[in-house]
Amino acid sequence: MLEKDKQLYSAKAPGTIEKMAQEILCNIPKEHKILKIVFFIKADGPSNYLSTRASLATSLQEAFPTETPLLSYVAQETADGLLRAEVITLADSSATIERHSNHIILSREGTRELMTGGIIPHNLEESTYAQSLDIFEQIKTILDASKFAINDIYRQWNYIEGITIESDGSQNYQEFNDARSLFYAGAEWSNGYPAATGIGSSAGGVMVDLYALSSPHTVNRPIDNPLQIAAHNYSKQVLADNRQTEKNEKSTPKFERARLTAQTIHISGTAAIRGEASSPDNDILAQTEATMQIMNHLVCPENIPTPCNATEYDFLRIYVKHKSHIPLVQEYMQAHYPAPLKHYLVSDICRPELLIEIEGTAHIQP
Repeated sequence: MLEKDKQLYSAKAPGTIEKMAQEILCNIPKEHKILKIVFFIKADGPSNYLSTRASLATSLQEAFPTETPLLSYVAQETADGLLRAEVITLADSSATIERHSNHIILSREGTRELMTGGIIPHNLEESTYAQSLDIFEQIKTILDASKFAINDIYRQWNYIEGITIESDGSQNYQEFNDARSLFYAGAEWSNGYPAATGIGSSAGGVMVDLYALSSPHTVNRPIDNPLQIAAHNYSKQVLADNRQTEKNEKSTPKFERARLTAQTIHISGTAAIRGEASSPDNDILAQTEATMQIMNHLVCPENIPTPCNATEYDFLRIYVKHKSHIPLVQEYMQAHYPAPLKHYLVSDICRPELLIEIEGTAHIQP
């Protein structure tokens, strides 16, 4: 994996999307090799999502006309309601960058890494299942053209509008999981599935981001969590129904709890789930503490599949179901985990009873 940095930027005052984006983009040092910018702000409905995305794309093109970063737009409300951006830059000065309209290929000494921008379906009005199949067809085209295999994917983000909503006996998240399983069936996964997050969004249908890695000499291994049943081994009892597929079969979520690439731990979206059962506590602080206990166990040195003396969180993205809970979560996280870069977003979680989900990265000290 090629070394990358991440920074957070926020608009300071409300305004149009264009004005807030311009404020953020003007504050990014121009000497940085910017690979990708992930924007966050709430949207209402497909037309608002698409118009906001188009405005952000125009702002990026105007600010960086010759080396335009990849764009990903996530329709999630930020803690202050203003536009927020994660800016990913390349820290490895010896790597080469090959830019395409919807993906980037990074290369150095036999290591190749692919990053996509946010991939959206052609029709946001279709079912979640149909949108997901469309997106995975687009991903397959990108992978094939770039000479990556499906099982080279090591990190994936899956944003699903109305993630737990059911219609005609079919849940949106389950529809996505079934489409993902169909796509993944075209590959062999002896080295484990990608780390992944499946999280809700306020609009935009389905959107997927991913990273893929092809390297003969970079550590790239899955990390399990002894406190949790692997998501791809869940029993049918914890899966929702899906009437979109011909056989009405329910597929498990195909991801690992984390992946280790080089010295970086990519932590999948983690919630207060022990074994495969959700926390019985309907209390935001209890679920926050339980989630971090599970993550701490996941990244403890004894659980890392390579020599490791210690681990340290670098970045945490914290999804909170109810905006009113954010100040409580912020206070808890700042008291117990002050060091990592972090930000807070309003989002439905993949199970209705869950109030919070946390993802991020950590690094190991050999």
